[in-house]
Amino acid sequence: MSQIHFKLSETLEMIGATRNKIAVESKTRPATILDLASGDTKTIKLETLVNILNAINEIAHSHGLEKTFGIEDIIQYVPQSTENTR
Repeated sequence: MSQIHFKLSETLEMIGATRNKIAVESKTRPATILDLASGDTKTIKLETLVNILNAINEIAHSHGLEKTFGIEDIIQYVPQSTENTR
């Protein structure tokens, strides 16, 4: 069975930001950020993803990181064939 792997916590650690800071900067409910970070979310609006990514990129760039973060830095699709090798 294929699955979705949530990588928000890893990305926040990489840029040195807390879940609360991302919630404030992206104007997203802290509970939504917590659910995404813990992998407990069932749905998410695209607008919310965009807001989170905008906040992540602003914080990253303010810390001198040149990488532009994308959806794959928050959510990763893991195909069935590679699940057992993780």
